[in-house]
Amino acid sequence: MSTVATPSAVIVVDLGTVDPRERHSMVFDTFARLAPGQALELVSDHNPEPLLEEFAAELADGFWWQGEKGSLNLWRVLIGKSATALD
Repeated sequence: MSTVATPSAVIVVDLGTVDPRERHSMVFDTFARLAPGQALELVSDHNPEPLLEEFAAELADGFWWQGEKGSLNLWRVLIGKSATALD
């Protein structure tokens, strides 16, 4: 995982609107379409730790992750594509 940068653009992904069986693939598909330096904001009703582990296993230093549990028991996580990431 690389260092956090200020993203140039953010796409919001609300997992509450996505079928649970499709959530991880949808997040990865959305992330794949990001340009280096862009980020997506993940909104989830549960801890996205398994998704972080999947990102770390598949993308190593190609992403950064910043987030925590917020109000209304929702997790808000920024997942950014490293500025040096290759498409």
